[in-house]
Amino acid sequence: MRQEHALEHALAGTGKVIDFSGKWVNELESAMTVVQTNGVLSGTYESKKSSTGATAIGDLVGYVDGDLISFTVHWRAFQAITAWVGQLDSKAKKQTIHTLWQLTKQVVPGEEWASINAGSDSFTRLL
Repeated sequence: MRQEHALEHALAGTGKVIDFSGKWVNELESAMTVVQTNGVLSGTYESKKSSTGATAIGDLVGYVDGDLISFTVHWRAFQAITAWVGQLDSKAKKQTIHTLWQLTKQVVPGEEWASINAGSDSFTRLL
């Protein structure tokens, strides 16, 4: 299904404002620090996993609409970008965001499809 067809089924308007500001950690103990201003996100992301074995740091930008969130990280030390989309789980005991992500990294010409990796993450807010 193309993105435009999926948008045909989206609700009109915007949702109740949720403040995603703060520190969130995923199941691999990677952490993002988020600042939210009028539905726009900024911050940093620290991944515990990288090809060098060191913590990878990236700059985070994104958007919020109600309990929906989307953010992108441009990795400082790698030629790679990751984008996440997700939703706050209103029924979780701790504030939790469930997301899907795609990472694109530089590859040799002709290998572009190998440049995209995909997966999922769940983030919980640290108090």
